Amino acid sequence: MNIKTLRQIDAGAESSFNVHKFGDGEPQIAITAGIHGNEVTGIYVAERLIEFLEENPPITGSINVIPRVNPTATRCLKRCSPFDSEDLNRIFPGSAHKSLSHKIAAALWEETQAAIYLIDLHCCGQHSLPYVLSIYDESEKALELAKLIPLNIAVKSYGTEGQLFTESCHKRDQAALIIELPSGRSSGAINLEAAEKCFDALLSMLMSLGVVSGEPEAAANVYYGYLLDIEADAPGLWRPSISTGDCFENDQIIGSLNGEPILAPAHAMALAVQPCSYVFMDDPCVVTYIEPDREYS
Repeated sequence: MNIKTLRQIDAGAESSFNVHKFGDGEPQIAITAGIHGNEVTGIYVAERLIEFLEENPPITGSINVIPRVNPTATRCLKRCSPFDSEDLNRIFPGSAHKSLSHKIAAALWEETQAAIYLIDLHCCGQHSLPYVLSIYDESEKALELAKLIPLNIAVKSYGTEGQLFTESCHKRDQAALIIELPSGRSSGAINLEAAEKCFDALLSMLMSLGVVSGEPEAAANVYYGYLLDIEADAPGLWRPSISTGDCFENDQIIGSLNGEPILAPAHAMALAVQPCSYVFMDDPCVVTYIEPDREYS
């Protein structure tokens, strides 16, 4: 292994990230985490992977792991940089002539240019299941990569511009996707169960590609459509009657708000369910659900 450090400076502010390089040759794989500084379960998985690869270097190909892309944001446990408040995952491919976050994005874009496969680790809140987020319906390469990662749930992305994985698929024709992981229960906390599941899924992917030795897990992902939200339409007390991971039918009662039943809008699966809590109209959704994509599942 060798470590490459990339430093970016803007108006006296400095940020740097380390690239942990293992192996040489094809296939080239890039795994990134910490683009959002408060999404620490992904950082933990990337650092676990570094420890594994130090003891078990690739038998073929190369793997670059970048566990803390945005360390100044991580130091503050904030989503965005404290220097310019830019959301790093909305400005790729970045620019060397703009503010610090744009410089970081440009440096990461250049560093991952040669990757055939690119996996970006993120967090999706503490109440969610882990899932693959992909433009699998647009990119055959992204679909093939998703098939190698046994996380059970693959969700269709809206393909928001400026994200590392969407820009990599669109502009560089790479096989790229996000893995979304639930966070722990407080700021800086890690969801260890989800982290272990993701770590095992990444190892299975590397085994499938012949990069490390071992027998990969059979991937049987179910492909779903876009993330859809059920939101509180009034302030008050939300009581769920379903749990994260439950499937429900159209018009099934899935909870109540101020004692009034909330009905499911579709046959779907609950990806995230907010526990019993007082909510406001401008609060986050009480349920995030996904409907099966019959064309792919």
